[in-house]
Amino acid sequence: MKRIVAILLVLVLALSVACTAKPENNGKSTPNTNNETKNNSETGKEESKTDVSTAEIQPVKGGRLKISAATPTTRAWYDIRGIMAVAMFGMIYEPLARYGSDGAPEPFLAESITPDAEALTWTIVLRDGIKFSDGSDCDADAVAWNLDFYKANGVLTASFFKYYDHAEVKDAKTVVCHFTQWDALFDYSLCRTVLIASKKAFDEHGQDWLCENPVGTGPFVQAEFNADTSWYLDRNENYWQGEVYLDGLDLITYQQELVAATSLNAGEIDALLTENYSMVEQMKGYQDITSKAADLPSYYYTLCFNMKEGDPFANEKVREAVSHAIDVDSIIDTLCFGYAIKTNQWAPESSPFYNKDVAGQVYDVEKAKALLAEAGYPNGFDTMITCGSATLAVNVCQIIVEQLSKIGINVELRSIEGAAFVNYIGGWEQGMFLHQMGAEAGAASQYASTFYQYEGFGLGVNAFVIPDELHAVTMSITSAKTSDERNTKTQEVAKMVVDDYCMIKVIFGSQAVAFVSDKVQNHHFCDVQNLRFDVWQAWLAK
Repeated sequence: MKRIVAILLVLVLALSVACTAKPENNGKSTPNTNNETKNNSETGKEESKTDVSTAEIQPVKGGRLKISAATPTTRAWYDIRGIMAVAMFGMIYEPLARYGSDGAPEPFLAESITPDAEALTWTIVLRDGIKFSDGSDCDADAVAWNLDFYKANGVLTASFFKYYDHAEVKDAKTVVCHFTQWDALFDYSLCRTVLIASKKAFDEHGQDWLCENPVGTGPFVQAEFNADTSWYLDRNENYWQGEVYLDGLDLITYQQELVAATSLNAGEIDALLTENYSMVEQMKGYQDITSKAADLPSYYYTLCFNMKEGDPFANEKVREAVSHAIDVDSIIDTLCFGYAIKTNQWAPESSPFYNKDVAGQVYDVEKAKALLAEAGYPNGFDTMITCGSATLAVNVCQIIVEQLSKIGINVELRSIEGAAFVNYIGGWEQGMFLHQMGAEAGAASQYASTFYQYEGFGLGVNAFVIPDELHAVTMSITSAKTSDERNTKTQEVAKMVVDDYCMIKVIFGSQAVAFVSDKVQNHHFCDVQNLRFDVWQAWLAK
């Protein structure tokens, strides 16, 4: 444990010496992304600081907001899979519904989304006056086309659109969605799927063109895209919600978070988001910068086990042993600096999906050793843990590796960089996988799209073994006719996957922390979930 703490201290001290490549300017206001650090007098931050409250001054039009954000690996509107990616793409492509501050769906492009379980339909009524950035109408025809196109081509269609059949246009504002079986979670699914694209652009230019030149209803339009470096967006002059004050957004990709933090402190960018909590503590000392944690948890850091025949984790006692050997409190205390939400399932205690009867596997090294012996591994075994390259994920795995060594399990840590990590979500060759399960989608939606028998792409589809009993209960979440029935079935699945089969070990729920320059006004960055902010209302104080 001392070694882990020492590593974290070194990372914090490295803030002043971190370095990365500098992206080309390309005629935009790209900040310096190398390791040059300027103090306040050099950046003129004191001169730009305003002591006038936002209530006393009027919004100022103009200027570009510069944000640290990874460039997307795809701009295909039907291929956006993560909750955070959906939030970021909301600057160009908007969904029919969004998650509210309580995690429940709220209509967005839609005026209303109404279920009818008996008729197997959901009826969507659109808001008036919404146009795409190319001037075409976001009407029922365009939305029905988007829904059907997603059913045929969407990256998450097997998980979230399995019962969707087709869309029927009733009038210019009304779309009736028909299903082969009842789907009680369709409104949740619309918050993370079916980003609405211009049908006119598709018809005139084709699918490949639209993938490279996104046309949506959002407050900004694409100006320039440079993979792994930057993404420049300009103002949509005819945005349906109102006037956009900013000239545009500059999304700058940094290869190291520490360098992004240095750039924020130097005034070279205006905002960043992080879950590197050791860095958060350091950044709290920055002047003219305000921080805020999101209302909703971002991810549930979840240890998943390969249950396929031939892997030690195919034995339930091995899974239980490992779960008992992990000291969750120690991980949270060491890495999270008070930002973690402690839970043993994919829901906080305040959620209607939370099951208070889920016990989990409490930290007990002696019990873990006894279970390993019963499973036929008295001396442990060699295995692997796979995770992404984010600092917090790697640090969590490093501690798990150290803790499991106490029961004789020798774990190789494999960290996968960038987009390649996505290929491992569906299945990992052996051992364990640390998954950052997006929390905003709600436990019902996440359980229902994971723990059932299907062929497609999703967490553990090629690594979990789904018993028939679990499959049946999971399916009943989606077919529930009332919210009470849906909540009860969700709680049952939580207990089955954590207690009965020990398929996952939830380490904690994380909260993203946004740091924003005080000159950025009315941005709502990270108010609800990370990477989402009603940026069309934001403006820069002079």
